Amino acid sequence: RHSMAHPSLRPPPVMPKPRPITVVRNFGGKRLAENAVPTSCVDWSKWECDPSPKFAGRKPTRGFAWGAAFPWHFDKEEKAFVVQGSATLIPDDTAAHGGAVTIGPRDMVTFPRGWKGQWQVDEKIVKYYAFFDGKGLRVDEASDDDDEDGW
Repeated sequence: RHSMAHPSLRPPPVMPKPRPITVVRNFGGKRLAENAVPTSCVDWSKWECDPSPKFAGRKPTRGFAWGAAFPWHFDKEEKAFVVQGSATLIPDDTAAHGGAVTIGPRDMVTFPRGWKGQWQVDEKIVKYYAFFDGKGLRVDEASDDDDEDGW
């Protein structure tokens, strides 16, 4: 004879914890001069994106992207400090990554590993960025940390 638990007694399915983009606004406060980069970020890589229509359709590179809109996938956790400009990031999966987020000057942004979606660049954006593993340690951009998920 089979003993089958009543459906209401079964544990709920385990849903993955949402991993939204997080933003700390006005990072550095009044001590940080306009268009300055915090000391903790000066050795990070620089990335720019110009949304001018004349650049539409060009493929992004490690240091530069062109066009006002393009898809993106963060295969590592990235932290970035926005020096100038603004963009809205729209996730493909809002259940997994929350809603759209707009970033701008003086924002310290954490892009979670696995985030996929669209960048909508409103005005030329300049950011300094670095990648981190599941333990919060900085990793090289070219490293493969697949076996260090942490999530």
